[in-house]
Amino acid sequence: MKRRMPSFVRTTAFRLTLLSAGLFALSSFLILAFVYAASAGAAMRRTDAVIMDEFAAVERRFEESGIDGVNRYILQRTVGGSDFLYLLINPNGRLLSGNLNGMPDALPNDAGWMDFVYGRAPVDDEADERDSRRARARLVEIGSGYSVFVGVDFEDEDRLIGRLLRAILVASALVIALGIASGVVVSRRFSRRLDAINTVSRTVMGGDLSHRAPRNGSGDELDELSANFNAMLERLEELMQRMRNVGDSIAHDLRSPLTRMRNRMEDALRDDGNRQSRQAALEQALNDSDELLGVFNAILSISRIEAGERRDSFKHFDPAPVVSDMGELYEPVCEDSGHSFGMQVEPNMRVFGDRSLLSQGIANMLDNAIKYTPEGGGIQLRLRRCSDGRAELSVTDTGPGIPEIDRVRVTQRFVRLEKSRNQPGSGLGLSLVKAIADVHGAVLRLDDGAGGVDGHGPGLRIAIIFPTGE
Repeated sequence: MKRRMPSFVRTTAFRLTLLSAGLFALSSFLILAFVYAASAGAAMRRTDAVIMDEFAAVERRFEESGIDGVNRYILQRTVGGSDFLYLLINPNGRLLSGNLNGMPDALPNDAGWMDFVYGRAPVDDEADERDSRRARARLVEIGSGYSVFVGVDFEDEDRLIGRLLRAILVASALVIALGIASGVVVSRRFSRRLDAINTVSRTVMGGDLSHRAPRNGSGDELDELSANFNAMLERLEELMQRMRNVGDSIAHDLRSPLTRMRNRMEDALRDDGNRQSRQAALEQALNDSDELLGVFNAILSISRIEAGERRDSFKHFDPAPVVSDMGELYEPVCEDSGHSFGMQVEPNMRVFGDRSLLSQGIANMLDNAIKYTPEGGGIQLRLRRCSDGRAELSVTDTGPGIPEIDRVRVTQRFVRLEKSRNQPGSGLGLSLVKAIADVHGAVLRLDDGAGGVDGHGPGLRIAIIFPTGE
């Protein structure tokens, strides 16, 4: 059976760390290889220069004393323990003097230089074998058919350069090994944290939304990922709870009108019913169906707004004309329902959004105020500029208000407080206002009405604060 590789080996962190280590090792190897090549080249050039200087000295001796002087010079140098290797060869090829047994077998290169190996007597007299060493030399003719062979032992320098090469290879291997080790450590740590996130993901896919990804507080990418993942789970859990609440609310709020509709239509089908009663039952059923369609249309509008379908039509505009038109439209409605109405609109402000959505939001805010404000109360529509330049649209009434503990909950779909259950409606008005505020990037605030506009009750103030539209 094929053995499976450890999970951390397959992680991106391990591969990136290994890649970084490989690139670093390669760059280090290239740099050290350049140092090696430069050192070896410098050593070779120095050796060649020393040999050429010695040839110059031999030629000076030849010019002064002839071939006999050269012979004496070589004998003196070899007896004196010189580091040079010499051979003086006559025209017949016989060795006249020098410290080598004969010409090496190596062939010279195109430049006349030859590299060879020779045997040098060991320093320890008890050793049986000769020490094989590397040397570099040059053969030059001098006089009438005579040749001088001068070489230099560079075994020590060659060994030094060899050690340098081995050090380069060891350093490169060490860098790769450390890179692999660091990759293992980093990837294992990365893999453990990622596995924890994946475990939570699998648990969530199984239907349990209560788990959260662990965080270590380091603020790195995985910690930020965990934070965003947890925020997403909290939002998802909130939406799932809302969906459950919506289902319960739909069952509770739509059951009554559907039951009424069915009973009226059943009564209309009875044989003892007259034409007039049947027509009245059908008209009431039609009204009930319109009410249901209004609920579903409101749900559809909220969903579309929250999905951002209208954002393409957003543009900068002055909200004052829209607010004024809606105020003029609702002023007679308020008067007919026995409410006093006031309006304050500050012009020359800019918001970025959709005029029709703004009108729809104002209509829902005013409908809510008219519905819950008792007869004789007051309603005020206001558009003003905040101290920071933002535009604030608000509707204030003198109704019963909303307790602070319920102000977040009433903006959810189908949420109706117990004291408003006897009022007509579906609990979608403020949800639609909240969706309109969110799609505009605005802030929705529900506050006390500060005694209302005329002191009749605690009141409610609904305010939408738009971001600056510049």
